[in-house]
This record gives sequence, C-alpha cells and structure tokens, in this order.
Amino acid sequence: MSDFSIEPYALEDAAELAALHMQVWRDAYAGMLSQAYLDGMQLEPRIEHWRKRIQFVLDRESQPDAEGAVWCGRLARHLPSGRIAGFISVGGARDDDAPVPQELSSLNVLAQFHGSGVARQLVEATLGERAAYLWVVEQNARAIAFYRKVGFAPDGDTKHDDDLECDELRMVRGARPLTH
Repeated sequence: MSDFSIEPYALEDAAELAALHMQVWRDAYAGMLSQAYLDGMQLEPRIEHWRKRIQFVLDRESQPDAEGAVWCGRLARHLPSGRIAGFISVGGARDDDAPVPQELSSLNVLAQFHGSGVARQLVEATLGERAAYLWVVEQNARAIAFYRKVGFAPDGDTKHDDDLECDELRMVRGARPLTH
C-alpha cells in the first residue's frame, strides 16, 4: 500500500503547489542555478502562475493535441499528513525540433520523499509507457539517474538557459521520428 494518493491538479491546491515548487527548487538547485533567481522567487507571483497553469491543464486535459500529446497534471498527496509531496506536468512539445510530441515539463518532489517511489508513481500515472522527452539541468545527477530508471536517455541535445544560468540536456524515451 502506497503512502501517496495521485490526484489531478485542482485550483484550490495552487498555493500549496507554489510553496512546494519554490521549496523544491531552493533545495535541489542551490549551487546549480542562479542564486539570484532562487532568492528572487516570491510566493504571490508563484501562486498566480500556478492558478494559470492549473487552469491551462484543466482546459486541455484528456484532449490530445494534433500531434497526439496529452496534457496532464498530477500531484502526489502524502496520505498520513494530507500534504502535497510532489507534482508532475506533461503536455505537448514546446520545442520546434522535439523528438516526440509529448513533453514531461516538470517533476518535483520534496527532498524528504526522495527514494519513496512517489516520483515513479507520478510518471506512471501521467505518461504510462508513452514516448516523451524532457530537459534536465546537466548538474542534477540525482534527477538524471531517476529519469534513466524510468526509461529516459540523453539524446545528445543540450541548451543553455540564460535566466537560470545553467545548461540543460535533453532526455528521451521511446523516440520515433515525428511526421508532419
């Protein structure tokens, strides 16, 4: 029996998701991303961002786009505490040269739940076995190791994020050429 319930995003979770998102980034990315960016994150703008993000996903969920990508957002609720432990967002590719139409755009889990299996549960609940790609900070060895465990592999593509002051590498699973 899992200690987590995987649930769809809901607007009433925006504030808790925003606070969790900031905490995960500050914990996980210290020394990897621009410290000025991490220190500059503020809760109120993050809450508004999450309200828009949740509504965007809810408006598109269960309606594959023209390329066949599915939009989906899920959170993991820690049942003993009732608090959100992590979240995942998947949707259509944001890159013109995407290797597959489905992108895993974010997966964040509080450090206290690393190794609990909750990240795998989130991936399975949203992607199942579907092909997908993602971008991960090159220095984030823990995330890269996890993504390998769920079938992703680097495809050789990299990019620099000027805002975050970091390099990212693309990881893909189940790649097959896109047809346009």
